[in-house]
Amino acid sequence: MPSEAQSRSPVSVSSIRESLTTTATRTQLAVIGITVFALFLRLINLGARVAHQDEARVAYWMARYAENGVWFYRRFVHGPFFFHVNSFMFEIFGANDFIMRLVVALMGAALPLAALLFRKRLRPSETVALAALFALNPILLYYSRFLRNDVPLAMVMVFALGFFVRFFDTRKLRYLFLGVASFALGFTMKENALLYLACWVGAGALVYDHRLFLGRVGNEGIAGAIPPKLRNWFRENDGRTIKRTVLKGVGVVLLVVVEFLAIIVFFYAPRSQTRPGVGLWKAFSNPGMFPELIHTSTVETWQQFISWSNSSDHAYLPYLIDSLRSLEVGALALCLLAVVGFLVDRYSGDRPNALVSFGFYWGVASVLGYSLAMDIKAAWAMVHAVVPLAFPAAVGLALIFRWGREGYERGDDVSAVAAAVLLLLVSAQVGMAAYDTSYQNPQSPDNQLVQYAQSASSPDDVKPLLSDLQQISQENDGTDVLFFGEELDTPDESDNDVPPPGPGWHARLPLGWYFETADAEVASTNRSTDLAGEKPPIVVTLNNVSTCISEDGTAEDIDSYMEGYEAHQFQRYGFNSGCHVSDMTIYVEEERIISES
Repeated sequence: MPSEAQSRSPVSVSSIRESLTTTATRTQLAVIGITVFALFLRLINLGARVAHQDEARVAYWMARYAENGVWFYRRFVHGPFFFHVNSFMFEIFGANDFIMRLVVALMGAALPLAALLFRKRLRPSETVALAALFALNPILLYYSRFLRNDVPLAMVMVFALGFFVRFFDTRKLRYLFLGVASFALGFTMKENALLYLACWVGAGALVYDHRLFLGRVGNEGIAGAIPPKLRNWFRENDGRTIKRTVLKGVGVVLLVVVEFLAIIVFFYAPRSQTRPGVGLWKAFSNPGMFPELIHTSTVETWQQFISWSNSSDHAYLPYLIDSLRSLEVGALALCLLAVVGFLVDRYSGDRPNALVSFGFYWGVASVLGYSLAMDIKAAWAMVHAVVPLAFPAAVGLALIFRWGREGYERGDDVSAVAAAVLLLLVSAQVGMAAYDTSYQNPQSPDNQLVQYAQSASSPDDVKPLLSDLQQISQENDGTDVLFFGEELDTPDESDNDVPPPGPGWHARLPLGWYFETADAEVASTNRSTDLAGEKPPIVVTLNNVSTCISEDGTAEDIDSYMEGYEAHQFQRYGFNSGCHVSDMTIYVEEERIISES
């Protein structure tokens, strides 16, 4: 890569243009190459991990939506984006663990491309470093292989910020509209899009304070905080021109508002089909329904949306410690580089880079804020801290690279070797953490990135069994699966066709998702005597490991009836905790077993 330092020797305008073009092209090619590698990392064994409880819960309803077309917003399963997108994917490619995570993986892999939107605010080496951090960070990698909204939300918000920055730099309206579209999509994914807005306002206020301070130091007063181009424009134009420009701006603002609301209404509008109530497709045949539809999609949705902020009530320090542990495991190098990059940028050069400062303030606020906002301990919250901290971290990483390259060019072996060692240490820490968390131990309770509702059963042992269960269900006539016990019993299985589900449904997860994808005929009972006679080929019950399980509701109560069946152990959670009983027994008719599990 050519040196970024300004050459002191005389050069022609054409050579400068050629050099800049070559550098830009190399930067773009490097970012594209990183993006391709990021996609490769995210697609390797994407469907191997057993579905987490949250994945199974929302994927089940996505599959049901693909079948019956009924959807309405429930904040417990977050925004509608993946319901609409994944139901479409399921219709085309079928429903399985790989497909349910595919769009998340694609969006996570696309995140490095956002670095190109900031290339006018960053050096070429910093742009490439930013893309690499987005691609390789272990936390972003792990949750790019997980059906959650966190990485996609971070991705669209970073793109939105990038488009807004490009609009500010170029004044081209297409970037404004693209930014608003990305920003609106964030609000269709998860409620903590509100926290992005809050962090941006706070970080923006601190960056603006930089301008005020620098204006004061330069004896320009508050006027120093106003961009010179804007000041000159006001000086050079008369009142009529300014008025015309203001009216044009008002028109653009109205278009932006309409664009934002159109996206929100499209995604949040209920799909009621033949059920009572308003529905998006119903409104096209009955236009008088549109006012109520818009009210439901905006005002009523907003009321549910903001109620999310009142969902946490816990001690702050344990959650903060858990967040810091997640950063230690999944983003130690990035956090250290972020501190270095922020300090170097702030205290060297003519003035701090507003983008770098903005990212650092945004990231620190996210670390502190999410520990308060979260209702459960989960490393996925740190996705929203890692992404902004990658901006100052890119400055720190690029600084080490330039230090080593410049040392090599001037024959300073000590600097070159020291930089190489630092880069190797960073690469080793990131690589080892990524391999351990995403590939070697993706559902181990000892993995800090694994939340407790992830099944601890080994995928090598359980995936063949789950495949057998699905194949048996597809080949069997009549009832395929019987859930036994009060905890698993749903008196009317049709209650599980549309949300909210009937009693017992949540306790079946994640198995309910796998049976749904096989279109299994499911029944349940609370009486052990129902198993004395003819039974389905698959019977599922909890193990008696907790006083929370009622009498006549566990494997001990029916084991004597299960002659001719082979018992398999399955852990729904990473561990047993109180009434969260992880241990399950799955009985499979011996003559139906297909593979050795």
